[in-house]
Amino acid sequence: MESNARKIKNLIYCNKENEFRELLRSGLDPNFDGGWPIRLAARYGCTTIVETLLQFGADPHLLSASGASTLQLAVFSGEHWNTDKWTCLLSCCDSSQLADGAAVAIIFNNIQALKKILCTGRCNTNIPTTLTGRTLEVLAKGYKLSHLMNLSTIQNYNERATTSPRRISRQTERVNPDRTTLSPYQGQRNLSPSVARFFHQTASQSCLSPSRVLLVSSPTSDANS
Repeated sequence: MESNARKIKNLIYCNKENEFRELLRSGLDPNFDGGWPIRLAARYGCTTIVETLLQFGADPHLLSASGASTLQLAVFSGEHWNTDKWTCLLSCCDSSQLADGAAVAIIFNNIQALKKILCTGRCNTNIPTTLTGRTLEVLAKGYKLSHLMNLSTIQNYNERATTSPRRISRQTERVNPDRTTLSPYQGQRNLSPSVARFFHQTASQSCLSPSRVLLVSSPTSDANS
């Protein structure tokens, strides 16, 4: 099992989708050792490997020992959210999982991921998320992103973006960035380092366990406390 684990990790780190597919065809359990391969692939933005694992029956609902989901880790990676490469994963997630993913997008300022998740039309914004214990509505308000909770606003924004070139000054871009890709460690001025470590370290944890609620303070709630 140890040699298999090492091989799986190397293929994911190098994003070798063809070799990974062959490994699955040779009999590798897509939910190997608690299902961590799909979470690790999501953490490193390997969309093709994630999709391949889903095709072979990997369960994206399995959580790490600390409670991290595949979608949360995919959002944390910040990779490819300006494309449709995560569509397959999004289609597998229920409303509460989408809400948890959106919470990560808000906290880490991954605006593109937030828009993709909300545009599924299946994200429940009125239930407490496992990461924060707060609803998306409350969380978005604290991070001054309430305007993005309106689906029609996002759809109109996307239509404008595809029909006309976006002109914006460098000064505005610095103040209000709308990133298409995002490093996991950008946009964290209001985050406890332990939250970043949570996502960075739990990708390869095995086993299914109850979700862990992390107390993440929003900028507004900190100011009012």
